[in-house]
Order: sequence, then C-alpha cells, then structure tokens
Amino acid sequence: MNNENIIEIRELKKSFENGTIKALDGINLEIKRGEYVSIIGPSGSGKSTLLNMIGALDRANEGEIKVAGYDLSKMRDLNRFRSQEIGFIFQLHNLIPNITVLENVEIPMYEINYSSKEMRKRAMELLEYVELLDKMKRKPTALSGGERQRVAIARALANNPSIILADEPTGSLDSRTGQMILQRLKSLHEKENVTLIMVTHDMNVASMAERTIEVLDGKIVQN
Repeated sequence: MNNENIIEIRELKKSFENGTIKALDGINLEIKRGEYVSIIGPSGSGKSTLLNMIGALDRANEGEIKVAGYDLSKMRDLNRFRSQEIGFIFQLHNLIPNITVLENVEIPMYEINYSSKEMRKRAMELLEYVELLDKMKRKPTALSGGERQRVAIARALANNPSIILADEPTGSLDSRTGQMILQRLKSLHEKENVTLIMVTHDMNVASMAERTIEVLDGKIVQN
C-alpha cells in the first residue's frame, strides 16, 4: 500500500423516491491505493449505495467522487471506467446460468477488445487461480455456492481491475466456505496490491480488513 488516494469523496449525497429517502447524506471519504477496507452498518444504512457510487453503478445527486483518477461526477459514459478499473463481487454472484463457467469469466473482457483466443487464455488462467479449471465447461447451476463465488472472483479479476468491490460476498455461504472465500480475497489483496472494499454486516468479516468504516443513516460515523 502507498500514500496515494485511489478514492476521494467530498460531500456526496444520494436520495431516492424524489428526495424522500436519503441514502447518503454528505459522505466524505478517502481510500488509499492498495488498502483493504470494510464498510459496515445496519440494513438501510447506505453502505451498499456507497459501494455502488464507487463502482459507478449509480450517480450521486450532489457532491464529488473521484476514483482512480476519474471524476465520476463529470463523466457521461461510465462503462469504460467500470470495464478498466472495477471488479465486482456480489452476494449472489450474479453469474449467467445458461452459459458455461468459462464464458462467464470472459464477459468483462468484451469491453476491452481482447481477441477470442486471448479471452479464453485469460479466463482459463483465472479459473486455474481459483482452482476451478476442471469445471470450466459446466454451467453455474452445476456448482456449489462456494464454487460459484470463486467463479465470481475470477470474473471480477478478468479486466485486471485496480479496485475490487465486494458486496456481502460471504452472505449466502456457510461459515467454512465463507472463510475460504475471505482468505482467497485477502491473498489476492496482498499479492496483487489490489484495493479491496468490502461491504458486510458481519463484524468477524470486517475485522479482517485493515480499516473499518461504519455508515449509519447515510453518514460515516467511524472512519
């Protein structure tokens, strides 16, 4: 980890239902490149909304957000930013059920103009990294929950992202499998110097991070 901020957020506000629901209410936050951060808070606190803002899955109503040198509040097309900088891991893995594991891992690479041969080679390397190369021709429905989440990690790494965003990545797994996934993510962070930001409600999961940020009622109460 170094001292360069990869994320800088100033007075970020986001509301829904014509302003009646304040999801984020003046967030200020800095995260350094290569840092491992957990974001905690009760359901409805705004933690997942904050993660979505960092990953450019949604736009703020007010404030400034800069991620990996991009000013997201001023960009029109966020697809390119997402494809180059962000890897997503969701609680329910969000794999496409009617295509193979290998094809799922290839999906993010369509945005970065790899040839089909390059995509296949990269996807196979990543499946080998998560120890699932032997399952590459199977459909996600033929895998266990832990295996599906490992495929999701491989997919998240496909575009060589500088930031991995994980939203409750162990929430649907049993404790043993969840620990395996967490160790895999921690190892990835340490070996590749990837910035890892994880939303969780589990304090045991949060304690594995270098820093814990607590969100309550759309505000940061601990940083």
